Amino acid sequence: MANIQPLRILFLHPTFTFGGAERTTANLLSRLNRDRFKVTLVASREIAPRLYSDVVEKIIYVEDIGMGIWFDGIKSLWKDIRITGRLLSKEKPDIALGMMHYSSVVLALAKKFFMSKSKVISSPRGPSTDYLNTCFTKKSERFFLKMLFSLFCRYSDGIVVPSAGTGEDCIKNFGAKRGNIRVINNSIIIDEISEKIKEPIDMDIPDDTSVISTSGRLSREKNIPFLLNAFSELRKIEKVKLLVIGDGPERRTLEALASKLGAVEDTIFVGFQENPYKFIGRSDIFVHTCLVEGFGNSIIEAMACGVPVIATDCPYGPREIMKNGENGILVPMDDMEALVQAIRSVLHNKRLREELSENGYHRSLDFSVDRMVRAYEDVFNAICNQQ
Repeated sequence: MANIQPLRILFLHPTFTFGGAERTTANLLSRLNRDRFKVTLVASREIAPRLYSDVVEKIIYVEDIGMGIWFDGIKSLWKDIRITGRLLSKEKPDIALGMMHYSSVVLALAKKFFMSKSKVISSPRGPSTDYLNTCFTKKSERFFLKMLFSLFCRYSDGIVVPSAGTGEDCIKNFGAKRGNIRVINNSIIIDEISEKIKEPIDMDIPDDTSVISTSGRLSREKNIPFLLNAFSELRKIEKVKLLVIGDGPERRTLEALASKLGAVEDTIFVGFQENPYKFIGRSDIFVHTCLVEGFGNSIIEAMACGVPVIATDCPYGPREIMKNGENGILVPMDDMEALVQAIRSVLHNKRLREELSENGYHRSLDFSVDRMVRAYEDVFNAICNQQ
């Protein structure tokens, strides 16, 4: 019987910050079958070490090839498309996977313009329509990006999305074929979380003080100002501290807002953490207030820590993970009073808190890393065999 050659996969993931999408890539590469797949990773020097695993045979740094990480105009986009076209020609992967919108665009267009034989999988990690409407104020920018998103939806051989809502958005608003959409939820490594949660934190918090936490990249779509405003009201009637876990472009603005609200003494910005779980595990409630969300890694991570979760009912992830009142609490978008009342109800109702914690933990088990990896492996094989 002839030996079956492993599939060659190129992962294009050019970012400089580590968030949910990067954790998904790291989890996937950590468990991908090295006998069946060989990976070339294209990433930044900052992120590549956190994504590396034994399945990665080669790393190409975006800094070395002069590739950008975001849409900076037509000229720079075309430059990156040409760079990506040369990559496909040189590396000749069976499959090239682009994580997030920019990678998806440049890969799909590189294949189209340079007639690469590689199969291309695009993987937008969030709902494109809500993302455009939330994060871009100029109509010209929204129009340009919507056109580009439509191109990767139409020219990719497959599209992997983390939630059903994100997939429907690709179909209804960007022209993707339903048969090309694969929904693969993000994952957690439950054993790793169970171990890391045991690490102590160097933080003096009084026993009579409740702790609220949130975690993620500090960017506009995470809507942390909404949480800070709610927290400033909550701390007037409760003894509470807020842990903000993560870093990003909005950090200084958020620190200034906490000071303006008079909540700076009770708001602790702990920055990016290799182990966020020890901080989440120390909290009484985890709060997620995103404007848009492709899935919601931090929600299932908090559930795995045994911490009750309260989330705004944003499109699309939270409602696909949580059943309101059973394994978490969903509150309406932009309803600060509802958020404050939800936090207070969980703080003061021990039975509710314990039920949400237990049911949330059991729900987190549905998102095992092995299940996610098997799903990706099935997609790789299916798309590679497409005629």
